Amino acid sequence: MTEQFPYAAVACGVLHNVLYRKPTSAFLDELKSAELPQQWPQFGSDVSAALAMIQTSLEQDDFDAIERDYYQLFVGPGPMQAYPWGSVYTDKENLVCGATTVAFKQFCRDHGIAFELAHNEPEDHIGLVLAVLGQLFEQGNQDAIKALLAHHLLPWSHRVTDAMAEQAQTGLYRGFGQLTAALLKDWQTTLQVTPDSIRLYK
Repeated sequence: MTEQFPYAAVACGVLHNVLYRKPTSAFLDELKSAELPQQWPQFGSDVSAALAMIQTSLEQDDFDAIERDYYQLFVGPGPMQAYPWGSVYTDKENLVCGATTVAFKQFCRDHGIAFELAHNEPEDHIGLVLAVLGQLFEQGNQDAIKALLAHHLLPWSHRVTDAMAEQAQTGLYRGFGQLTAALLKDWQTTLQVTPDSIRLYK
């Protein structure tokens, strides 16, 4: 698996940009020209279908539809269809900045990872957690990778990716939800990670 760490780091970077940052025409053009189905490392059997869905959406869906989808999933206004913060799922009151956020911030401090966020926001956003995971893949820190997956991502990430698969209005975000789930499943299996069993409230 360690020989795949550089590719996993790149994958995490792409997922971070898709899930955390609002789409721009330039970024979508970059994704489209990258021809992901041909270039993306094949981590598992579910990856190809997700990549094909993403590529079709990039070729057929207009920018406004993709932007609307991003906002209805992750931002609002109104209830979000795929809340991106872990604490929303792990906190009994579905609040952000809960124990999940605090624990992830401490994990990052313990591993010398600092955030430079444009806004005061919870750090346990799935896109930010994936960015940290990408840094750990770059460093080749397998113990930290397994700890992040087991304690700070896998216990709740499926709620986000399932919501994306069910609620996304474009193939781009539906496909990236499936791609994220497939990659996390592959890394969990390959690295023999046992996620924490915790109660989820959403």
